Amino acid sequence: MTIVSRLRVLLTWGSTLLVAVCAWGQQHVDSLKLPEVIVSGMTGRNVQSTDMGHVNLSGETILHLPSLFGEGDVVKALHTLPGVSQGVEGFSGLYVHGGEGDQNVFIYQGLPLYHVGHLGGVFSAFNAATVDNIDFYKAAYPARYGGFVSSVVDIKMKRPDFEKTAGSFTVGLLTGNVCLTTPVVKDRLAVVVGVRRSLIDLFTIPVLAIINASKKKDGEKKIGYYAFADANARIDWKASAALRMSLVGYYGHDRFKLGEKDFDAPNLGYTWVDGKLVPDNTEGMLHYYDQSTSSLSWGNVGTALNAHLTLGTLHLTALGAFTRYSSHYDQRHEAQSDLANAGTYAFNLYGTRNTVADFMGMLMAYVPVAPFYTLEAGLTGTHHRFMPERITHKARQGSQPIEGQQGANEIVNVGEVSLYADNNIDLGPVVKLNLGGRVTKWMVQKGRHRLAFEPRLAARVMLAREVSLKCSYTVMHQAVQQVSTNYVNLPTDLWLPTIAVAPPLKCRQLSAGVFCNMAHGTSASVELWYKRLWNLVEYREGVSVFNTSLIWREKTTLGRGWCYGLDVSAFHRLGKVEGTLGYGLMWNYRKFDRLNKGRRFPAKFDNRHKIDLTLTYHRSEKIDFSASWTYMTGNRITLSVYNYDIYGSLFPDAPHTIPPFVEETGVDYYASRNNYRLPAFHRLNLGMTLKHKRRNGHMSMWNFSLYNAYWRQNAITIKKDDDNGVLFTSASDWHRAFKAVSIIPIMPSVSYTYEF
Repeated sequence: MTIVSRLRVLLTWGSTLLVAVCAWGQQHVDSLKLPEVIVSGMTGRNVQSTDMGHVNLSGETILHLPSLFGEGDVVKALHTLPGVSQGVEGFSGLYVHGGEGDQNVFIYQGLPLYHVGHLGGVFSAFNAATVDNIDFYKAAYPARYGGFVSSVVDIKMKRPDFEKTAGSFTVGLLTGNVCLTTPVVKDRLAVVVGVRRSLIDLFTIPVLAIINASKKKDGEKKIGYYAFADANARIDWKASAALRMSLVGYYGHDRFKLGEKDFDAPNLGYTWVDGKLVPDNTEGMLHYYDQSTSSLSWGNVGTALNAHLTLGTLHLTALGAFTRYSSHYDQRHEAQSDLANAGTYAFNLYGTRNTVADFMGMLMAYVPVAPFYTLEAGLTGTHHRFMPERITHKARQGSQPIEGQQGANEIVNVGEVSLYADNNIDLGPVVKLNLGGRVTKWMVQKGRHRLAFEPRLAARVMLAREVSLKCSYTVMHQAVQQVSTNYVNLPTDLWLPTIAVAPPLKCRQLSAGVFCNMAHGTSASVELWYKRLWNLVEYREGVSVFNTSLIWREKTTLGRGWCYGLDVSAFHRLGKVEGTLGYGLMWNYRKFDRLNKGRRFPAKFDNRHKIDLTLTYHRSEKIDFSASWTYMTGNRITLSVYNYDIYGSLFPDAPHTIPPFVEETGVDYYASRNNYRLPAFHRLNLGMTLKHKRRNGHMSMWNFSLYNAYWRQNAITIKKDDDNGVLFTSASDWHRAFKAVSIIPIMPSVSYTYEF
């Protein structure tokens, strides 16, 4: 089926749903004046505004959703929305409307942050206990947002309490966190602080000590360590009735190490002598060691100063911020075959380092010019400082260092200035418009400049009292891209200033939909969307990140993409039960002249169908139940389903003229990129929260969660087994196996929270 045919089918489906929702909404609303409904969490759409693809999540909603390890997760809460994919199960990837993981901007109280994942993405880098609410946009982006093309995640931190001291602490299976707020000067100055740390190393250190004690006699030692921590702080100052200021700080960091060490003679016999193990034969015993380790560290640090001034109806906001992201990866091998001979010592190190630092200033104004017209405008300036890659190779043999290779230690400076305006115009009870735009200029070193204009247009037409039709057109640009060879965005993936060598990544998105509020607390929406992408960056075929013979700009190639789909959402409240249903339909393609022989191929997250169902039952003030079920068409991977012979390397089930006589795998043949779709993904999560209010007014809560309740073994990749370990003399003796790899079984978890 061609793209045009698919679009026709999509438009037919969408039009049918639009008409059905409009008819239903008009039938149930025209005869009934609805009471005001306060929408919390990810429910409801504002039929009156021009917003599309916008959801607001409260911090309380995030904390009470069932999740992996019982940890409330900001990013995983977004995975329950239509048009949003998590990528790989269990990870906090975010892939919105066919975009890549690096195309989302995460803003924490004004601070833009890069790579917001702990434990490689199993946890997001945001402490949910410090979050007040989140504004998530996947279409119709306000003009104040720029720099990334797929989505905006704007996270607001909790305000400090100016009246009293309060706080909470939570202990789960793998993490613990503390959140505290207190007034410094009552009604004038207050602070809120949140600290979270992983508890994984508290378990792994003693476990590894026991394992290594048992393996010592065999000359083996396992090396492993992982820990993460993040801290958030906010100080608010009420300088006057008109002026309010806040200072925000963020820190998040991960450290990971894995390896093994062999030493002495591993196969010696031992005998008990006087209560001690003694080698049977120590004559000529060779003392040696051989150690290999991989180390990885990454994290963000930043601070922002905000000032808000109210002058009658005029609102002015100023922001100054600094943020820095860095990642460092090492592969180290050290060995000495004879400790008595220094000439047998050998050392080898490969390492890569990537950093991004942003210095940013912003000035914003909100002016209600007339009862029907409001203006929001602003100016932003950012200085980006990139170190795209610093690849190091060091080696030593004996006492003599071997000439090592080192990649370019290039520093790229990019200046960015943006001017934006949003004009909200209310043309009466039927039509409302948002006419906005953003102009951005990038100043790259050596005097190069790039200029881009981004129109932001949105309209709303009321079809009935509680039914509206909306459409939007947006253009976004992105100056930096994270290039990956994996199906999970990892800290080893490099952030590259692609604006320095190519035009910025460009995205155009067109959306249209109907939004409806109905009786009995029911709301629904249907949205059609189409997106085009230009100047996408990928690694060239056969290029490795550790290839020191090429600099980063020589390893990449440019391409384009297009994706389109349908998002359906519905929310219903019936007494103590709330339910949300989301459905997403999507096609997602890429095309690079230097990849896949220049032919079009499906994107790795070309997830055709996605269904999300979330239920919450507020049984009483003491107990809540929650459940969420997700179904998603499988991801795509590049898989060699066939091998062929070359001279001197025979493979039994490939074409050949001589009977095979050695066990060889031959050469992998790849028909095309992302040629295989993984099995469909589905999972049920269950949760229960028990609350107890103590006599002193404090609250204690137990949260019990069951992740992947019916133990669905969702495949994250396919492993190809080319070696059955049996020598053969004919093709009939050989078989090749393909095995699905699944990493997350059923996972029960529990956490305890105490609020005071």
